[in-house]
Amino acid sequence: MIDIEALKEGISTPSLIVDKNTLQKNINKMSIFAKSNNISIRPHAKSHKIPLISKLQIREGAIGICVATLFEAEIMVKNNIHGILLTAPITNKNDQNRLKLILQKSKQFSLVIDNVYSINYLTKICSKNNLKCNVLIDCDIMSIGKNKIGRTGARNIQEILKLSQLVQSSSFLNYMGICAYAGDLQHINAFNSRHNEAKIRYQYLKKIIDNLESKNLKPKIISGGGTGSHYMDTLSSLFTELQPGSYIFGDVEYDNVDIYKSGNPYKPSLFVASSVISRINEKKFIINAGLKAFSTDSKYLPKPSGNLPIGTQYNFMGDEHGLISLPAKSKKSLKLGETILIQPPHCDPTINLYDQCNIYDRKKIREKWNIEARGYS
Repeated sequence: MIDIEALKEGISTPSLIVDKNTLQKNINKMSIFAKSNNISIRPHAKSHKIPLISKLQIREGAIGICVATLFEAEIMVKNNIHGILLTAPITNKNDQNRLKLILQKSKQFSLVIDNVYSINYLTKICSKNNLKCNVLIDCDIMSIGKNKIGRTGARNIQEILKLSQLVQSSSFLNYMGICAYAGDLQHINAFNSRHNEAKIRYQYLKKIIDNLESKNLKPKIISGGGTGSHYMDTLSSLFTELQPGSYIFGDVEYDNVDIYKSGNPYKPSLFVASSVISRINEKKFIINAGLKAFSTDSKYLPKPSGNLPIGTQYNFMGDEHGLISLPAKSKKSLKLGETILIQPPHCDPTINLYDQCNIYDRKKIREKWNIEARGYS
């Protein structure tokens, strides 16, 4: 629990607060889970974009990290972090030199492809610069099942086989395996509903693996999974490594997800600190954290936290303003200038709004960590 009094000095608002003790406990829990189930963890850095956190995860046993953008990869390589998997295809011709530099500087760098264009794109970079690139075939398992929502990924088994064969036969590309991430599973709240939907994806993934093995294309790496599905992903015995990201911070969305049958063992460590700037009446107050302080993509609203009574509600009131409504029966009131904590609805895009986060440790703000990989370049 963060001591609100400790936030009165050293921070401006709105700003991000990370409870370092809870962050470390979440990292440790996932590490223990992975080791006890003999599965590797390659956590997704898109959730935090902070090299220092990636180093904490690797120190606790992660085999590397995932990134979602070329810029994230560049920042992590700059900070001497290796074992990187870029989980989105790169196709822009203007990015060829950037990718070349990453391949030259990084150890064990891999990326995904889902089309022939990308194979030719990578081959051109590697052949021109005497490089080799580790490649995973991105497999669409999101459009399987009732949701029918696909993002990237080869769309059928024949296409997956074709791409795998082309990569394996290349002099410049190393065929490493496949990536199969079902992002839509992560926030199905009820455990049984999520597991039933996941089993449909696993059946299809098993067919992919069986077909690859029948063509002497056995994947060395089968990467996928996430915070919401990592337990059942592991039970499937199909994956060699998992890509959880949000477990380190938590958010309002994951507060509502039963990751295990018993609930969610990962505790919130990320908050937005805000100040009371105006009083409407004894139960309603305006704070200086609005649409620009939180992600707005969630079906959930930001959640008042800290020492605020249960039942306190938040509502957006504009770009820079939010409304805090205390429960009618609560005896608590708020003072102008008082600092309050709000849990973001979705941690990943909220992190991307800030340049730094304040690290709360041993009852005070000890340091600031730069969110170096936020935004685009």
